Amino acid sequence: MPTTMSSVTGQNAMPALSLDSFKGQFKITALMDKISNPVLEPQRQAKAILAKTGLQRPKESLQGLSQVTEQLVEHFDKAEQELRRLQSQLDRQMQKLQRSVGEAERDYQAEVIELEAVVEEVHEGFQSLDQQMSRAGQTATKIGDRLQSAESLRSRAEEAISCIQYMQNFAACTDFAELPELFQDSSRLSQAAAMTGRLLSVARDVSGARERAASPSKLPVASAKQGSIEHAAHQLEAYRALLEKEVIASFDKAVHQKDLGTMAECAQVMTQFERGDVALMQRYISTRPLFIDARELALGQGAAQVTDTSSAITALRSLAALYKAIVQAVKDEAIIMEQVFPAPGDALVMFVTRLYEQRVQASLDRLLVAPAPTAAAETLQQHMKLVTEAFKRTMALAESLQEVVGEAANVADLANAVFSDVLGDYPDMELQWLRLLHQSKSSQMSVEVAQEHLTWNMESVERCTVLSTEASCPSYVRQLFHAAANQQTPNSCLLQQISRLVLTGLAAAVEAGVRASEAPYGVATAGSAGRTAIAKAASVASSEGLGRVLDAVGSVSVIIGLVQQHHVKVIQPRVEASGAEAAACNAGLSGLTKILEDRVLASLQAGLTAFFAQMDRTLTTEQKRIDFRPPEDLPPPLDRPTDACLFATSLLTTAGKAVQQLLHGTNGSAFTSELARRMGALLLIHMQRYSYSPTGALRWKRDITEYTDCIHGFNAQSADDSFTELASLVNILLVAPERLLGLIDGSLRISHQQALKYIKLREDFKTAKIGSSTLAMLFAND
Repeated sequence: MPTTMSSVTGQNAMPALSLDSFKGQFKITALMDKISNPVLEPQRQAKAILAKTGLQRPKESLQGLSQVTEQLVEHFDKAEQELRRLQSQLDRQMQKLQRSVGEAERDYQAEVIELEAVVEEVHEGFQSLDQQMSRAGQTATKIGDRLQSAESLRSRAEEAISCIQYMQNFAACTDFAELPELFQDSSRLSQAAAMTGRLLSVARDVSGARERAASPSKLPVASAKQGSIEHAAHQLEAYRALLEKEVIASFDKAVHQKDLGTMAECAQVMTQFERGDVALMQRYISTRPLFIDARELALGQGAAQVTDTSSAITALRSLAALYKAIVQAVKDEAIIMEQVFPAPGDALVMFVTRLYEQRVQASLDRLLVAPAPTAAAETLQQHMKLVTEAFKRTMALAESLQEVVGEAANVADLANAVFSDVLGDYPDMELQWLRLLHQSKSSQMSVEVAQEHLTWNMESVERCTVLSTEASCPSYVRQLFHAAANQQTPNSCLLQQISRLVLTGLAAAVEAGVRASEAPYGVATAGSAGRTAIAKAASVASSEGLGRVLDAVGSVSVIIGLVQQHHVKVIQPRVEASGAEAAACNAGLSGLTKILEDRVLASLQAGLTAFFAQMDRTLTTEQKRIDFRPPEDLPPPLDRPTDACLFATSLLTTAGKAVQQLLHGTNGSAFTSELARRMGALLLIHMQRYSYSPTGALRWKRDITEYTDCIHGFNAQSADDSFTELASLVNILLVAPERLLGLIDGSLRISHQQALKYIKLREDFKTAKIGSSTLAMLFAND
């Protein structure tokens, strides 16, 4: 029966719509067909059947068409409702997706910020490369370079992608079994080590950038949660630690089996780790016979503490046997290390270093045991000879090993290092030896004793030159010559010994001179007032008093000259390589010279003080008041000085001769000037102790002439001037009272107050008058 419009009512309801209907290659016409087909398809099928059967199609009624139309409208209404439902569903999904995308975007932005500092340099490199590539395209000859650069960038991009993927693998994994094949294949250990090394470097850079970018408020650093860069870094470190442990185990097994090929492979893999192959070098060296074999360890054991010549010979033979074995072992190991380690030179240097640190050092420690602090000078000298011989043999070993090691290291530095403790104490021991020798000699100062000290110091300096390096030699020599401020051993260096010798000698000379100057000098010691007796007594008094001080000062001058020559010939050539040490020696010598010069000056001052104290006592004792106020009925001789003057000038003349013999140059002239100045001052004081009659004033004038003649022999111009002034003051005692005013205001040109001191010395001071005024009234005011 033919299908009609009415028959489609209720058939084939509209198919359900879903979001999947809009996926793929969506077309609106297809959607319209899907909505209308349930209504229109039955009509099409009916038409097709009629066409096949040849039946005539009945005419459609308006009612049928209306039903079809209503069904289509109904389907489209439902489709619209369904589309609105799908729109709401899609909106909800979009909102959810947007929230998810927003969260992911924020996480992504955080990761980008962390990587920004690292990526910035890469971007700059790409920009620079892009600019270069743009310029390269200007000519056809650069096309190849551009293509090559592009290929390189592609390769690097692929490598970067691989690195990012591997980084994600480590960030996500909790078990190393989850890692890609590269990190599971034992035949690709070198590649795995290299890749993890690069990944770990990037992870650390990112973590560092995050810390540097942290705000001042100290926001908490993200924990190493799974998926984070911190977690990736932690996993990378753990994996590399495990990988390194496996490589070391394989290397140890290969060493035991003497499998050089496997050893070399392991060493190559270890170069990808932070420590490189150093750990393998250390493990290999620790297995060498010289460190574990009992027979090899016995070498050098004979180097026990030396007590005599025989034990010294035995110890040195044992040391020589050890050194011979070391040379052979280094030659053998150099061949093996060349085949095993990527840096065989470093391995060989490490081997040689350990030999020096353990075998050589241990043998020397047994051989070169420092003597007791209370050891005698002979024991110290024997020990230093042994140190010298051991040092020579050790340096010879260094020369032999240097031929094997080549330029990889300076073996001489290792040899010097094992002697660092011995040579560190060596200067102190040398100083102690010098101190003992210094104490064994008399402390009496003499040029001969000083020369002996210089000989000892020269011996020490020559030994120091052998036992010290080029760098340390200036310091050691300086210590032997001039001790530092914190020197622990006093009176050991040359300058200290010379200083003590000279200062002690000067002090003793001054003490003896002062004590001798306190002895009586005058008629009591001369026996008479004759010039010959007085001269003899003055010579004895001067030689035992001021002369002894002058003799000591003369010896000091010679000693200082010898020390200066020693510095120029022995010390300076060995310290001039170090400006600081040379300057210290110069400063020490200058300081010693200054100290001795000051002490010499003080000694001379003390000697002069004692000398003039003796001179003052002599004048006070021998000068009589009657000398300057003789009785009128017994006039004194005016052609002869007073006895006190004779004693004083004899003592002064003897002192002047001693000065000329013992002091030279400016020192002698300065001392004689001081001698004359003090004598003039003393005579001025001595003059004011007495009163003078006209005859007595003439006698005083005669004494002044005698003093002046004595001083003339000193060739001291300033002294002549002072005595000329003293002689002019005598005129105050000689002239008549009425001529005093003209003398004082005229030729003398001194104040009345000053002149009054000398006018009071006149015998007629209280009785003489000028007009109605006494002398006191006349000169009371200026």
